[in-house]
Amino acid sequence: MKEKRLKIAVLGAGISGLGSAYLLSKKHHVDLYEKSSRLGGHARTTFVKEDKKEFGVDTGFLVFNHETYPLLTKLFRQLDVKIENSDMSFAFWDTKSNTAYNGQDLKGMFFQKKNLFNPSHYIMIKDILKFNKKANEDLQNDSEDLDLSLGEYLKPYSKYFKDRYIIPMGASIWSTPTKKMNEFPARAFLNFFKNHGLLGVDTHHQWLTVSGGSINYVNKIALEVSGKIYTNSTIKYIRREKDKVILVHEDSSESVYDKVILAMHAPDAFAMLEKPSKDETDILLSFKYKDNDAVLHTDTKALFPNKKAYAAWNYKTDGKEDNVTLSYWLNTLQNLKKEKEYFVSLNETQNLDNIIEKINYSHPQFDLKAIKAQEKRELINGKNNTYYAGAYWRYGFHEDGLYSANTIAKEFGCQL
Repeated sequence: MKEKRLKIAVLGAGISGLGSAYLLSKKHHVDLYEKSSRLGGHARTTFVKEDKKEFGVDTGFLVFNHETYPLLTKLFRQLDVKIENSDMSFAFWDTKSNTAYNGQDLKGMFFQKKNLFNPSHYIMIKDILKFNKKANEDLQNDSEDLDLSLGEYLKPYSKYFKDRYIIPMGASIWSTPTKKMNEFPARAFLNFFKNHGLLGVDTHHQWLTVSGGSINYVNKIALEVSGKIYTNSTIKYIRREKDKVILVHEDSSESVYDKVILAMHAPDAFAMLEKPSKDETDILLSFKYKDNDAVLHTDTKALFPNKKAYAAWNYKTDGKEDNVTLSYWLNTLQNLKKEKEYFVSLNETQNLDNIIEKINYSHPQFDLKAIKAQEKRELINGKNNTYYAGAYWRYGFHEDGLYSANTIAKEFGCQL
């Protein structure tokens, strides 16, 4: 008996929605709706000119690796997306004490000569080794310590290690305020570090980036969508009936589908539902988000005034928790051989010159409540012909968004 070809609506065109639309299009009619004027979500490429030559720079999704991004790797191979090696080094700068280091190698750790004579710097390095050893052992033995918050887990370690290394690195990875990192569940934090090769001196993976910008994979997926793509979508809310889903538009017109996939932030998905169930209310509203203002620019004063300190991620603080900025050095991340240095800086929007573009991103903030909600996804996923895709169901990154899309596609026999 021939399988029924379903009519499916996918709302949201970040990696979760793009992945869902691409996979489900193999067997079904899929229409893709995006509220903004472009596709991609955090896959966002801006084209800039230098010496009359135009090239793409990414301001959101930048890097991946084969080991911890297996689904994204498979997707890029299917789409024949060109990729190239990248770098994921980390640098720290406290402007108040003028303490800085580049964690890429031993030379970078001591590029500031004063670090050679600074006992706290050696304490930090010693604690890095101690932390890596304990974290690996705890994960291997499923230690009870994994059930602690990160702040509680880190109590035995020095202030230097916490303030200059582990908390800044976590805040950089999750675009989360330093103070909030202490609420992060230790188990999720350590699992992520382990999976990404960050719990050892020689365990790091080879990082990769999409050649010419992530727009190249976005455009290739768009060509594979079986139905129509609607940007500047006008959907107000979703009504669910027994065997169908109705999208109600701003002009009160309706579009009827067999299934709908909400590939957007959890609170936005909740807001789309005309009559959310109790489980949908409890679970979707457990996820909180933080807006981060970002700036694409060429102003080198965002970083330490010595290029030896430049890394892929550059964390800067003046010692106050609220005054923390993060700058991505695009020249090294995307192998840009250009005269100018290109950066994307988060939360440093007031004091920069040579601004090319201002952007706003929203990132999930993980706490114990959110982690517990992740475990309850199946209570709502697929009920009332409604599915939920999003990076918030795991760690909040590109692979996680695609993973959620793939779990849905698997139910329809369309998985990667």
